[in-house]
Amino acid sequence: MMTAREAWQAEFDRAGIPRLVRERDVANPPRHATVADGDRSADLARDSMRRRPLYLALRDGPATRLQGYAPDLAAATAAADRWLSGERPGPIAAAWPFLGSVALAEARERGDRGETRWLWLYGNHVADPVADRLAPFVELAFHVPELRALEPSTSHFHLHVGRNGPVVEPVGTSGRFRVHTRDGRTHDETDAAGALRIVLDSLPDPTT
Repeated sequence: MMTAREAWQAEFDRAGIPRLVRERDVANPPRHATVADGDRSADLARDSMRRRPLYLALRDGPATRLQGYAPDLAAATAAADRWLSGERPGPIAAAWPFLGSVALAEARERGDRGETRWLWLYGNHVADPVADRLAPFVELAFHVPELRALEPSTSHFHLHVGRNGPVVEPVGTSGRFRVHTRDGRTHDETDAAGALRIVLDSLPDPTT
């Protein structure tokens, strides 16, 4: 069986694209390959044990601008070549939706961390298990301006809304949640709409 580098190089060659694919300096290098042009790089990870085995990350220096599971090597190759040729993230996301939404790509490009994290959770184009559990709450919270103004973060399946703000805890995969508020209270389990009401009620009054 060909390594990731060999398979990707063969696809670049088949497409007539003169790029040199190398192994990445990571654990299990036969499953990882990279192509670089200046500060930009495209990294491919191949895992035959996964339902979607081709993971592509397009980077600008250390920053990941686009990422997702490619449907096949041809799509990974075409998207990587456009990126390495200097295309901006938005048009690449528009052409290859497996890399996430255009809005997410543009938020990352301009360095808007809060918007990037909301869009990552809301779109969840890589089927992240944390985002999966939070999805019923995020689908409601995403449309509330007061919450979109706060930067979210996740830890151990918990969603932290803003710095030192309320924490939303999924109850397994049931679509129900517990909310921990800044006053030290843990509220009773409720559905996504109930959790959203508790979170909004716990936010400080912006007029005070």
